[in-house]
Amino acid sequence: MKKLALYYSADENTKEMAKTKVKELKPDAFAEIKEVKQRSKFNIMTAGRLEAMRQKKAEIEPLDVDMNEYGTIMIFMPLWGGNPAPAMNSVIEMLPRGKSVELYMTSPNGKSANSADNTTNEVQKRGSLVTKYVDLKVV
Repeated sequence: MKKLALYYSADENTKEMAKTKVKELKPDAFAEIKEVKQRSKFNIMTAGRLEAMRQKKAEIEPLDVDMNEYGTIMIFMPLWGGNPAPAMNSVIEMLPRGKSVELYMTSPNGKSANSADNTTNEVQKRGSLVTKYVDLKVV
């Protein structure tokens, strides 16, 4: 079963964590999620955080990989205000049915207890199964 790793990183922290973990996990493909509009650090801390808390989605650039070609999809996502960044809500909405999904949540404190159930439920609504949920502390 082929594995795909996806990540979104507005400030490079999740990107560096994803690169480190990918060496260990060895997916068949590794792709970056990009928002159409780049956010400033101020926007992330204000509007972006509020959008994440409200589970809003962001407009993202088209993916350069086809998620249907992979059995397992590993998603590295930063938490903003304790919730997935808006770009990652968009990715979850795009998940094909019947995939094994591994969620890697990055945050400064390495804790995502407040969003774990909700994020898992959103993946399952798409018809996929969360097979791994990992909190990662970024520095």
